[in-house]
Amino acid sequence: MDIEGFSGQVLQAADPGFDTARGIWNQAVDRRPLAIVKCRSAADVAAAVRHARKSGLPVAVRAGGHNFAGHALVDGGLVLDLRGLRSVRIEGSVLHAGAGLRWGDVDAATAPHGLAASGGSVSSVGLAGFTLGTGLGWLGRPYGLAADNLLSAQLVTAEGEILEVGPEDHPDLFWAIRGGCGNFGVVTRFDFRLHPMDWQPQAGLLMYPVEQAAEVIAQIIDLEVPDELSYATVLTAPPFAGRPVLLVTALHAGPPDVGEPVMARLRAIGEPVLDLIRPTPFPLFQRSTDEAAPDGLRWDVRSEWLNRPDDEAITAAVRAATEAPSPLSEVLLRPLGGAVATGPDTAFSFRHAGFLLEVIANWAAGDGSRERAWMRQTWSELSRVSAGGPDVNHLGLDEGPERLRAAYSPAAHDRLVRAKRHYDPDNLFRSTQNIRP
Repeated sequence: MDIEGFSGQVLQAADPGFDTARGIWNQAVDRRPLAIVKCRSAADVAAAVRHARKSGLPVAVRAGGHNFAGHALVDGGLVLDLRGLRSVRIEGSVLHAGAGLRWGDVDAATAPHGLAASGGSVSSVGLAGFTLGTGLGWLGRPYGLAADNLLSAQLVTAEGEILEVGPEDHPDLFWAIRGGCGNFGVVTRFDFRLHPMDWQPQAGLLMYPVEQAAEVIAQIIDLEVPDELSYATVLTAPPFAGRPVLLVTALHAGPPDVGEPVMARLRAIGEPVLDLIRPTPFPLFQRSTDEAAPDGLRWDVRSEWLNRPDDEAITAAVRAATEAPSPLSEVLLRPLGGAVATGPDTAFSFRHAGFLLEVIANWAAGDGSRERAWMRQTWSELSRVSAGGPDVNHLGLDEGPERLRAAYSPAAHDRLVRAKRHYDPDNLFRSTQNIRP
């Protein structure tokens, strides 16, 4: 395949490395593109977009490839592989980052400067899809979503034009890419605000027997804590435990002496059988949850932004954990509030919510029908305390347009549709959480 103006590598089915290059995190998704174009620059991305448009080929954009629905692959089309866009530059408290980076790469670049980005909860997640969607991570409560910290970006449009986008340059497009996913172009560079982290914050996990889980969760979610504290309650059966347990993973973003009394209040709830909270380098903490989402397995998810879960919902979550058919399946709750609730005007529509629910199904082989039935049933029981809809970054394999629409307020969705009609009226960028023009 000859692409005019393209300097990167083009892989097709007969080429060595093609099957490796099309591999993504969720092995439940298996699609065969016509070609994978490994881009080296924004100019390469622009050339590939123009070629796809001229040839009438569908397009998918692959950065981290860490998405439940597998948007990074498309049958019979072009996959724009951005993993070669790995530039990193720090100017004061601003990070200029190529779209091919993962959050672990960002941590490695920022930590020596005593800084951190409000990024993902797993270091292997790519920064691109994460930021363009919801972007809720461990530093969300103290500093806001990833998109809240986006200062500007470079983007290739559906016409193959390279734009600089920010509050003063194409402000309607800048609004749309902060929560509207990959509908409006291919972002090739992200410019983030960074935050001080020149200390080892109090961070780690507490583990409780599942018999304590309902009472511990009820007390934790009612605990009044400072914005610097982020946590997740995870009902799962990790291999090291050998049975269902409650894991409470927590981070206090402030200096360790400030975080210690806050963590002491957390420790005082219930009787943990394992306590691994201690001063920890932020990049190490970020990597500590990677093994809960390994490559090479099959996954599906149902998510929902929630109001406060009541006792009935908490009991249902604990019961579901004891019935989960797979050890890596889990029921996860994490709080919002803090800077998430007070963030800027973006497409994110659930700043009023109290919690994010993720019900994650995992299986090693087959169609996962048993695991996915468990997931859907659990989500159904818990979503009755919904704050309005799902997390756009945690839409599952077979969720349709109505669920995507519910991920936004009517006003936000209408505004996204207007932006789509302006910047991509032919819907070239539809292998994403697609806003139809």
